[in-house]
Amino acid sequence: MIGRKSASFHETNRRKWNAMSSWWQDQVEKAGVWRKCPRKPSLVLSPAELHLLRGIRGKRVCVLGSGDNKVVFALAGMGARITSVDISEVQLAIAARRARSLGLDVRFVRADVTRLPRRLPGAPFDFVYTGGHVAVWVSNLHKYYSEAVRILRKGGRLIVSEYHPFRRLWKEGRGRGKGVMVLERRYFDHRPQRYDSPGEAKEKPGSRTSYEFMWTVSDFIGALRDAGVALDHFSESGEEVEDWEPPVYGLPLLMVISGKKK
Repeated sequence: MIGRKSASFHETNRRKWNAMSSWWQDQVEKAGVWRKCPRKPSLVLSPAELHLLRGIRGKRVCVLGSGDNKVVFALAGMGARITSVDISEVQLAIAARRARSLGLDVRFVRADVTRLPRRLPGAPFDFVYTGGHVAVWVSNLHKYYSEAVRILRKGGRLIVSEYHPFRRLWKEGRGRGKGVMVLERRYFDHRPQRYDSPGEAKEKPGSRTSYEFMWTVSDFIGALRDAGVALDHFSESGEEVEDWEPPVYGLPLLMVISGKKK
């Protein structure tokens, strides 16, 4: 059973994402990638991910922590039978409207990734995909991946595609010259980090408070191994810097880990 403290962290993060969804999805709308990715999955999936996802047409696929659902739409466009799971009902409602406008058949389920429904629609799945920026919001990596493996069929593939943890350590220094990076947190510091984003006057106090969690590369690999995954892929890629990031030049952007349920 997930601890009360973990559940509290996740509930706080759910409220934050419900409050932030309109602003976040406005940015997604302006970019317009969600309309294009069902026809061009490479807009949202790396070559390593596309290689691991080959042959998904007609397969049962679950995306955990689906967020803006661009990956969901890409996989649906590739012919998969998709179930999209996210903790934010607001994010899912927006995604459901977009899926209808694209003519995509997607099941949407609101759930905490560490406490999935015992009878999740579509399970057991042939593939479970999770990643982007999900793990940073999750307080229990072992429970997260144990749940992902539980909903897989035996021999089914779990794909974890994450923002590389090396990039979460840095911030741009002030008064040190443009582009000079300084450490914001230690790599092995697992303490939850609290952030309070400014909200609108009409919102309840604390509605944009969130907690983030730092995981190391070995944390990811160990949690997947302990969950019952026979790992067969690990790769790092990308050096480009996103427009929202500090200038973290030279560090890998993406980490992809995958394997099959034993």
